Formats: sequence, C-alpha cells, structure tokens
Amino acid sequence: MLEATAGTHRWALREPRRVDSCLRLLRQGDPAIVVVKVESDLESAFTLVEQMAWFFPDVAMVVVLDRDEAMLSELAWDLGAAFVLAPPQPRERLLDVVANLMGDEPNDNEPA
Repeated sequence: MLEATAGTHRWALREPRRVDSCLRLLRQGDPAIVVVKVESDLESAFTLVEQMAWFFPDVAMVVVLDRDEAMLSELAWDLGAAFVLAPPQPRERLLDVVANLMGDEPNDNEPA
C-alpha cells in the first residue's frame, strides 16, 4: 500500500520481516517511521513495539490492527504508538497518517 506513495515522495521503504532486521535498520539513525501490522502473533508484534519504543523513542510507530479490539488499541498506545489504525478506520488512511508523520501534506491524487 505504501510503495507508490514512498516512490512519489522519494522515501526509502524497507520491509523487514524479522525483529533483528528491523532493529538493525533503526540503529543506522536515519529518520524513520515504523508501521507494525499486528495479525495473529500478538506477543511478537507487541514485543517489537515495546522494544522499538524503548530503544528508539524518537521513531514514530504506527500500529495497524486487523480487528477492532479496544484492549489491543489501548496496549499499542500505552507501548508508545504514535498512531493506531484499527477498524472501522479504513486501511487507506495509513497513507495520510504516514505522510503527516513524515511532515508532508497528503495528496488526494496519490495512488493507494
């Protein structure tokens, strides 16, 4: 979903699938926003969110939930998420959230 927007804005987009890979990228010190998609493995996802908040407090985290559970949203906020995207919010809102966190104005003409 973010590929086209990242290309338009010339953002570097990385999609690490392992915690150690993600943390290694963050250690480089470049400005970053991390999008964490929480699916079935809640423990791993929230452990990643907690570790990132602890080791990289200046990195904005967006947590994307696939279900509308207030407890999970509250946990994400408590662990340091800059934004929590959960149903009934549309997934397409992620583009605006990331653009705002990057300091860019969202563009209605950008592909989703």
